[in-house]
Amino acid sequence: MRHQQPHPLLLSVIVFFICASIAHAQMDALKDLYQRAINAYGKQQYDQAIALFGQIVKVAPTFAPAYNGMALANQAASGDENKTIEYLKTAISYDPKLVQAYDNLGRIYYGRQDVDHAQEYFEKALKLDPNLASAQLSLAWINLLARSRPLTALKYFKEVAAVEHDPKIYFGMGSAYFASNQRTQALEMITKLHELQEEDMASRLEDSMRQNAQVNTQTGADANGNPATTPAGLGPLPATEDKPTGIKVHLSGKLSDY
Repeated sequence: MRHQQPHPLLLSVIVFFICASIAHAQMDALKDLYQRAINAYGKQQYDQAIALFGQIVKVAPTFAPAYNGMALANQAASGDENKTIEYLKTAISYDPKLVQAYDNLGRIYYGRQDVDHAQEYFEKALKLDPNLASAQLSLAWINLLARSRPLTALKYFKEVAAVEHDPKIYFGMGSAYFASNQRTQALEMITKLHELQEEDMASRLEDSMRQNAQVNTQTGADANGNPATTPAGLGPLPATEDKPTGIKVHLSGKLSDY
């Protein structure tokens, strides 16, 4: 008895659904890997996070957020900083709109005291996300300290102050007001800092105004007792319970987009 062959269209439909099922299962596996990588990063298990992000890019080599994640984990683990930069630039090459990668590159270059490259990447981040507070704050300090442009710095400080209420922002604004000879406004920032019981920052602004000297913008000291080189409010954000390294990895877009 002759067996009837399935219609070609039916075969195509069957193949399509089989392929779709495999693709869906693979996507679910990648999402699980990505979530595990984020969780490992959040628990400060950086080697594990790097390994998991690495598994993702083997399967989805153009998935830019995984490279950004590897960069952050490598940096947090005190890995080779050139490798961190390489990961971030790879992320940007696959996704030129990945804001976090530009912002992270800006932070690294500022830490290297390469202000020109730091400013370049912070500005690129702001072009993609005009409300990115971390880039605004970084550019505020760069313009105040490295460029001697207090009015430009004030513009950025004010943009951040509209949505954030960190005392370091008011300290920065007070410094910029003082540097641009706007003493009344600088006094208002001192009052604000007193209200927030930030006596150290308030007293530094007061002393500078009294002595007509440049504001001491450095905070704390390094392990050797030398003054810190990073001004208040610039660089990685302070660690919190949910962000132990000061930076939290976010899923940017969908795996299916890459």
